[in-house]
Amino acid sequence: QDDGPKCPPGPVRSPRPVPPPRGPAAMPADVAACAQGSDCEAPSADKKEVWPLWKLILMALPQLGVQVLWCFIGPNSAPYMLHLGMGPALATLNNVAGPITGFFTGPLVGATSDSCTSRFGRRRPVILAGLISTWVAGMLFSSAEHMFGENVALYFAAPMYWVMDVT
Repeated sequence: QDDGPKCPPGPVRSPRPVPPPRGPAAMPADVAACAQGSDCEAPSADKKEVWPLWKLILMALPQLGVQVLWCFIGPNSAPYMLHLGMGPALATLNNVAGPITGFFTGPLVGATSDSCTSRFGRRRPVILAGLISTWVAGMLFSSAEHMFGENVALYFAAPMYWVMDVT
């Protein structure tokens, strides 16, 4: 019984590269039919939904709030820490919180978001939790002087600044 031609041992090299097929023969039948002018539509998965401007602005509003918060807190955090009694070197060094926490927070939050199985999606719950925790930490940071005595406010405000950086 003959099983067909046998392959020679070792790799067989073609004397020149074979170009890929061109024209309708190289395409699947439905794509070839569309290329020849038949009446067909592109698959719905390929269509991109165009969002109106108001929806894009609405989606960007939470991030705008966070940016405005940091516009005020960023330059004023060292003077506020000095006001609470922190030394000048530590007050300035406290601004290192952003790069340090960002190094760890990005991958951790990304992994948490990727494994989220909420009915609201993977990203929305994590973004909402981040926004709420940023707001709470910002309120606690800025009101530490009024909530606690002068001696305790510094020990409460400094960690809240780091928590805001994490969120």
